[in-house]
Amino acid sequence: MDDIDYLSLGGFTINYEDRAGLNSSLRILKDAEKYENVSLWGRILGVQKDYFIAQCWNDDIFGKKYFYSTDTIAWLQLPEITDDELKDISDIYSRFIGDPSYEYQIQNPVPNTEKEPINEEKRLSGVIKMINNDVEIVPRGAYYQDRLKKIHFNYKFKGLSEKEMIDLASYFHFRSGFKLCLDTIEDRIDIDQSIDIFDNIEKDKPDGIWSLQIENGGSTVTLRSLLWPGYFFFHTPRSEMRQCKFGSMYNGYGIRNVNLGIML
Repeated sequence: MDDIDYLSLGGFTINYEDRAGLNSSLRILKDAEKYENVSLWGRILGVQKDYFIAQCWNDDIFGKKYFYSTDTIAWLQLPEITDDELKDISDIYSRFIGDPSYEYQIQNPVPNTEKEPINEEKRLSGVIKMINNDVEIVPRGAYYQDRLKKIHFNYKFKGLSEKEMIDLASYFHFRSGFKLCLDTIEDRIDIDQSIDIFDNIEKDKPDGIWSLQIENGGSTVTLRSLLWPGYFFFHTPRSEMRQCKFGSMYNGYGIRNVNLGIML
C-alpha cells in the first residue's frame, strides 16, 4: 500500500478503514503463511461485495499464490484450476457477484451432456491467471537472467530514461516461457540477452491496445490496458529527489474487453 499515491493516478481509491485493514491483515498473512513477499494484486468489483486479491511469493517469481478477502481482514487461498476449467472461465462475461460459492452454469458443446458448474472462487483464480498472462508488465531492465537461466529482480535498476519511458518497446510482459529469437545481425546488436528476457508490449495486437500517458510533470509514466480495463501500471525513474519505483494493480470488473477490435 506504499504506492497508493501512484496507483490513484489510475483511479484506484480506497477508504481509510479498508486501507488500515489491509495494512494490518497483509502483514498477518505474510507471517502466518511464511512468505517473504506479500502485496496487494488488486480488487475485482462485484455486485454484492468486492474481492481484494493478495499475491504471495518467495524466491520463485512465477510461483505466486493468491488469496482473496471480501472484508480486508480474513484471507482465503484461491484454488488451482485445470486448463479445461480455465477455458470455461474465459467464456464467462457476466459480472462477479461477490459470493465465492456462487455457481456459473457452463454450456457443453456435446449434446445431452452436462458440464460441472464453475464456482466464483475458481473463476477468480482463472481471471487472475488470464490478466497476469495478458497484461502484467514490467520495465526493461527491472529483471535479469543469470547463467543458469534463473530470473532475478535487479536491485541496481535505476529506471528508464526519458526517451525509453515513452517507448512501448521498453515494457515487457511479465510471464514465463519466453524464448529469445535472434534471426538477424540487427537483432544481435540490439538485444541484451541478460535483460531482454520477456516479450515487449510493442508487438501486442491490435495497435492501440495500450494507453501510455506522462504524469506528474513528466516524472511518471502510466500505462492502461484496453484489453483488460482496470489494469494500470506506473513507473517513475530514480532522481535526486526520489527512488526508482514501478508497480501495477488491477481494479475492475474482471471482464475482458470483447469489443476491442471495434473500438480500435
